[in-house]
Amino acid sequence: MDFYQIMVLIAVIAFVVLVVYAVATLRQVGRTAESLEYLATLTAENMAKTQSTFDLLDNVSSFLDSTFYKLLRLGADTIQRYRSKK
Repeated sequence: MDFYQIMVLIAVIAFVVLVVYAVATLRQVGRTAESLEYLATLTAENMAKTQSTFDLLDNVSSFLDSTFYKLLRLGADTIQRYRSKK
């Protein structure tokens, strides 16, 4: 074997190694994508199950906010009327 044949053999071996690693990497990327898809589906299902709880918390929070500000305004009006009578 001469020099060029050895270089071609080394290049072919390097290319084969590159292809093997590329295939292994692409298979791993595919498995990772499947895992992410499963995780996204599971998360969406869990969010759908808890949506009613979030709606309830939002309604209670809105009710408490509106009630608190109404009471605060009533107290401010009462104090203002009391001061104006003096």
